[in-house]
Amino acid sequence: MSQFATELRTLIDDLVTVREDAADSAEALELWNTLRELELPRIGIPDERGGAGGALDDLLVVVDALAAHGVGVPVVEASVADWTLSHAHPLGEELSTIALLAEAVDATAGPLTAELRAVPWARHADRLVLCAPGSPTLAVDLRHPSVTVRAGENLAGEPRDTVTLAGTPAVPVAGAPDAQTVRARLALLWSTAVVGAARGAHRLTRTYVSERHQFGAPLLRIPAVAGGLALMRVHLLQAEAALAHAREEADDTTSPDRAAAAVAVARITTAAAATEVARLAHQLHGAMGITREYPLHRYTRRLWAWRDAVAGEHTWSGHLGRQAAALGEETVWTELTSTGW
Repeated sequence: MSQFATELRTLIDDLVTVREDAADSAEALELWNTLRELELPRIGIPDERGGAGGALDDLLVVVDALAAHGVGVPVVEASVADWTLSHAHPLGEELSTIALLAEAVDATAGPLTAELRAVPWARHADRLVLCAPGSPTLAVDLRHPSVTVRAGENLAGEPRDTVTLAGTPAVPVAGAPDAQTVRARLALLWSTAVVGAARGAHRLTRTYVSERHQFGAPLLRIPAVAGGLALMRVHLLQAEAALAHAREEADDTTSPDRAAAAVAVARITTAAAATEVARLAHQLHGAMGITREYPLHRYTRRLWAWRDAVAGEHTWSGHLGRQAAALGEETVWTELTSTGW
């Protein structure tokens, strides 16, 4: 856990509190500009590379705290894009975003021509980092005249745009981590965001069933309601435990396979928690949970959108299963029964 966790959470709380509608698009952009001025998205990148210093744990605290308020800003995408680019040269003032591709890109063939769907926050970004398995990481200038951006959004209403490249120059990012490493970092950050949003949904639901009265007593006195709230808490604890283990393994660079497995487990567990926490939150709220004026949708829409960021639960399960099969029965059993799992 970050030694600056308390200070970072307090800072985020203060920044969000000043903007009561920080979950709405216009206010979110203002908040995002403030976060950039404070260099919070560049935590975890060394000062000499244009970052804010600090460790990955510090960045995870920022992601968690923002998600716990139901705020959607491109801190995950921008931080990973900048972290990737910082391996090649010190960062400038540009805003970067990132996209993972399923197939290798042939950069030797010259300028790129492609249509990229669901690119996070592309309309607001200056650069796009492209990562694909088996090919070098590329950087594309989104302000180039050959680039067209068509607006789109995810379930949470956050920008997920279609980017069309028509003979667009692409520059290889020298020394950048491979696509698998970038994917794992994105997955860890998104798992953190899901846990933060789940915590926010649980907190809001607990307050509602404690304050809302029926037949002269709080809803929480009804056994079915108390049981539902307890089940939300169980899913949240499971997700927090899986995430904590993935964070620990991420610090150990000597065993990348264990780290990859831990990230996959965290992604699967947090995705399952997102589904159940959102379902129970709406069930316990009744009709109040679906009105735009009431803030529950800020959490549950993000839980639905973020649980599938990078890849869905089924994809991560397949990845983990193949990794286990490659290790063999005896090794898998040893790993499962060791003190580290």
